[in-house]
Amino acid sequence: MTIDAPSTEMRPLSPLAALTLVLVFPGRTFRRLVDRPHWILPLVFVTCAAVLSGLLALAAGFMDESIELQAFRTGHDPVAIREGAPAAMVVSGIVGVTGATLLQALLLMAVARLFHGRGTFRRAFSAVCHASVPIGVSAILLTALIPFTHTAISGLSLAFAVDRASSPFLWGLASQLDLAVIWFFVLLGIAAEPVFELPRRQARLAVLVFGVVSVLVLGWMGRGEAMRRVDPYSDWSRVESRSVVLRFGSEAPEETLREIARACERATGRVRELTGLPAGETAGGAGEERIDCYLYPSLEEKRLVTDNPATAHRVEWAGVIHIAWVEGAQAPLTREMLKLVDAKAHDKVYTPLIRDGLAVYAGGRWGGMPVREAGADLLQRKVLPSLDILVDTVAFVQLDERISHPAAGSFMAFIAEENGMDAVRRLYDDSAGKSEGTKALLEATLDDTLGGIETRWIAYLRFSTDAPGARSPDAE
Repeated sequence: MTIDAPSTEMRPLSPLAALTLVLVFPGRTFRRLVDRPHWILPLVFVTCAAVLSGLLALAAGFMDESIELQAFRTGHDPVAIREGAPAAMVVSGIVGVTGATLLQALLLMAVARLFHGRGTFRRAFSAVCHASVPIGVSAILLTALIPFTHTAISGLSLAFAVDRASSPFLWGLASQLDLAVIWFFVLLGIAAEPVFELPRRQARLAVLVFGVVSVLVLGWMGRGEAMRRVDPYSDWSRVESRSVVLRFGSEAPEETLREIARACERATGRVRELTGLPAGETAGGAGEERIDCYLYPSLEEKRLVTDNPATAHRVEWAGVIHIAWVEGAQAPLTREMLKLVDAKAHDKVYTPLIRDGLAVYAGGRWGGMPVREAGADLLQRKVLPSLDILVDTVAFVQLDERISHPAAGSFMAFIAEENGMDAVRRLYDDSAGKSEGTKALLEATLDDTLGGIETRWIAYLRFSTDAPGARSPDAE
């Protein structure tokens, strides 16, 4: 009696063989993966391809424009964003590819169950991982072609035929649904029959439903990408005042624009009073240029466009302030104006206690309270930092800004009220462009030891607590 040799399709299939054979013999490959499903190698391959593609595109400079736009909107340093981009790409590649594959496997399995399919999650996950191999191959090929195509955008999609500004969803759909993704769905259609033990017609129908849902999700994800790439300021209007250029996205009443212009003039006047620097003065003092102020009608609108929830924030490298015109905006506008002018005049080196404290004092209010009362509130809650911590640059920047800034602001208010504005100006002038030596500077300017200065400051804050009706001269 002769024993037939085992069928080729029943022999164990190594992970490396499955990774390559799925592209040319998908039916046989998926049938042989049913009994021994594995997924690590294809998942690692697709993840590495995605990360490598992003890193090479970054190195080739194809992400510089989006990085600069992100920095301009958020206020972050573009150099810091670029330096952190490789690590972010590696993490997002690992988490993103793994998470997306898991969700696709769960969705595919749920849809197959609707058609009375059977099979384990491990089978479904293995099928999705192997069906994703063409996406990894496509990423590697397109990245290898960058020196010839001079672009990091896939040439296999129809994104070039859709205007991303007017139709972000369609652009996202066209950019995501390329030949590699279509190949992915075709492979899943072949895999569904053996993996879920479904008749061919039902298997194809299940994958069709899965594909429609996936395409809608891809379109939504692509829409977000399209909106990130579109310049939100391309159609903004501008109005010039004496010190600033006001930019706004929607029609604003003339009276509102005049009110905002007056607020900007008050802010620049306050900065000039405290620092002696006119708004826009260059580091060499060669001249004056207006500051660009980008205006948003609400905090929500500002957060959606800039991804920064603060009422106002500055972009030092661009000389820009983003501000939501809401109640109480004058104080943060003035704070950001002073810090921006200081950065333009003295670069990034500064004494935190004096520069940040002076900015808070210039704004006049913090958290809805006059600056002196904000410091007294910290004292009452027993969270007021000691002066020896505030004069230490490293210790200061490690504090929560909700504590360090009102504390520093109340300290500058104390100096202004106890020693006069000349002492404030001397402190600012003598500390400009320095980050150390604050203790010696305070003791020399105020003619007292650091301990004595702190005792007088605490007494100043306690007087504010004991006399609720008292208001510091910076109160609005």
